[in-house]
This record gives sequence, structure tokens and C-alpha cells, in this order.
Amino acid sequence: MTKNIITFFLGLLFVSCSETPIDKDYYPKDTTVSGTNGTPKDSLSFYYPTTIQKDTQIFKTDIDTFMLNWFSSTLYFAQEPILYNYYLGHDIYRFLWLRSFHRPVVFSLHKYGDKVWLTTKELDRQPNFMKITYVKFILPIILPNGEIDTTESKRNDELPVDSVSKADRKATIVLNETKQLSETEWKEFEKIITDCSFWISKPCVESFGLDGSRWIIEGHLKSKYWFVNKWSPNDNFRKAGEYLIDKSGLKEEVY
Repeated sequence: MTKNIITFFLGLLFVSCSETPIDKDYYPKDTTVSGTNGTPKDSLSFYYPTTIQKDTQIFKTDIDTFMLNWFSSTLYFAQEPILYNYYLGHDIYRFLWLRSFHRPVVFSLHKYGDKVWLTTKELDRQPNFMKITYVKFILPIILPNGEIDTTESKRNDELPVDSVSKADRKATIVLNETKQLSETEWKEFEKIITDCSFWISKPCVESFGLDGSRWIIEGHLKSKYWFVNKWSPNDNFRKAGEYLIDKSGLKEEVY
């Protein structure tokens, strides 16, 4: 009788354990992208995904190759890990701030247990991630009758190269500071993230300009990853970036 009772309770324990929900991990774990600690395979690795799995769906992020090279070259020389490929053992929000007339800055908000900290890195310049060729331009000669004389001038596409900006993809960290924050401040930031509908926003919002800045925020939590990329935002999403700028103590122009 005692043996039967023990067997019965062991059976209940087994059923109970088998029905315990397991947190799903949607990180792709692609060994050709990064190591398990987020270290990129090389300087050409992309830091943002072209697709993200959320529950049973696969979402296209619509990030183009130009932006992938631009953003990734900055994060590589800031010595940052790739966040979308493996979960790195603790929660992270990262804000990449790329302004037209100022140096690139990376803010990373971390939470490990009850410890919260914010790291701020600034590069001395934007890495040249693509080759740019500058060509001399010769104004055409206008004849008295209004026609263009092409006998003495060459077409501009045949002119010699004036200078070339090489794709050296190099930059140096000139600022690297870490500040301890509180769990309350982490919760304040997560409330801003919730209020701006971060986790259900489109990853890439189609807007751009000449004299502004790129604001790219990533969320790296145990069971999910997401990013949102906007040009000079003026909505609640902007408040998330401004919160990290303020907490970092960085005194620079915000635009």
C-alpha cells in the first residue's frame, strides 16, 4: 500500500514538472555571426538582423545594407557585442546615437540581478565604412549662340579622380565611462520603453534628412530582442534616448 502511494505521488510530481512553462529563446545562435559572448566574427559583421522571430512569426526589419554597414562599423569600433544573436546572460538596452555634426555615441543600460549600470562610449569620428570617390568638375563652355562647346572639355565622368576617401572602418574610443544606477531608474526607463510602444513598433521607420541624427535603440531581454531605428524623432521614442543621455551626464547638443 505504501509503495503504491509513493508511486502515485511521484507520478503527480512528474506531470507537474512536465507542465511547467519554459521560457522560449528566440535568439538565432548563428556561429557565423558572433561568439556566445557577442563578439563579432570580424569587422564586417552586421550588428542588426534583417529578420526577427517573435513567437511564431518572422518579421522583416527592412534595414538596408547601407545602414547595416554604417551602424555596424560604429559599434564594432566602440568594442560593443552583437546583441541579437545570443542572449548574453543579463538584460541590456543599447542606444546608438549618430549625429550629422558630432561624434558617434553609444549608451548601454545593463541589469544583472539587482545591479544596474550605464556605460557611455564616444568615438573620435564616424568610421569610413564605404569608399567615396571625389571627381573634378569642369564647367562647360557656352558658345555665343547658346550651345555648349564640348571640343575642349571632357565629360565629367571621364575626368581624373581628385581624391578618394578609403573605407578604413577605423575609429578610436575617446570616452568610456560607467555609472551605477538603481533598480528604480531601470524601471523608469522600462516605463518609457512601454509608453513609446517600443516592442510593437516597426524596426525601421522610413524617414530621413540631411541635418539631423539617427536614434537606434535595441532591447536585449532573456526571451526577446527588438530594435527601433528613427531619424531625429520627436515623439515618446525620443524620451527614451533623452533619459539615457541625461543619466550619462553627457553635455552635448541633442538633436
